[in-house]
Amino acid sequence: MTGGYKVITLCGSTRFKDQFMEAQKRLTLQGNIVISVGLFGHSGDAEVWTEGTKEMLDDMHKRKIDMADAIFVINVGGYIGSSTRSEIEYATATDKEVMYLEEPGKEASLTAAEQRVAEQSTRLREVSKALRQAREGLEALDAQQDNIRQLEEYLATDWKADYEADEAGEISKAVARDVLGQDTLYNLLEEISEFKENISQQ
Repeated sequence: MTGGYKVITLCGSTRFKDQFMEAQKRLTLQGNIVISVGLFGHSGDAEVWTEGTKEMLDDMHKRKIDMADAIFVINVGGYIGSSTRSEIEYATATDKEVMYLEEPGKEASLTAAEQRVAEQSTRLREVSKALRQAREGLEALDAQQDNIRQLEEYLATDWKADYEADEAGEISKAVARDVLGQDTLYNLLEEISEFKENISQQ
C-alpha cells in the first residue's frame, strides 16, 4: 500500500494493448495505483526489439512487480505467454497477490493454423535477433539454421493460407502473428541471403 492505495502492476502480452488500457482505467477508478508497461512491442513499438532493449524491459517489469502489492494478468482468451508466466511465478515467489482478467485454467485450444502461426512467429523473432547479432560480428546465425530452414519451408507452403485465414479473422488475437506481417518473413529471409552472400565475398 502507498498512501492508503493498493499498488497493482499489469502483466500480459503486449499484443493486448487495448485491454491493458481498459484495465488500467478500470483499476485506477477503483482506487488503485496502477503500474503498466512502457512500450507495446507486439502492438507497434518497434524500439522494443533493438539490441538489449527487451532484456532491459523484462528486468524492469520485475522491478515494477517488486513495487506492487499485486499483479493483474491480462490473459485475453486465456493466453499466457512465457514472459508473463515468468512474471506470475516471480510474483508468487515474492508473495504478491495474483489477479486475472479471465479465470485461469480455461485456455482455449488452438487450431492447427493458430499453433503453426505461433510457432513460426517465435522462430521469426529468434532469427531476427540472431541476424542483428551477426551484423555485430557474432556467429549467431549458425545456431539458427534449423529455424531458417523451417521458415523457408513455411513461406513456400502454409504461409499464404494462414495469411488469408488471419485476414478472414480466423486466427485468434491471442496468438502471436508476427510471421504474418505483410512481407515480414520474405524480407527477413532476403536479408539473411544477402548477408550470407556479402560474408562469402569478403
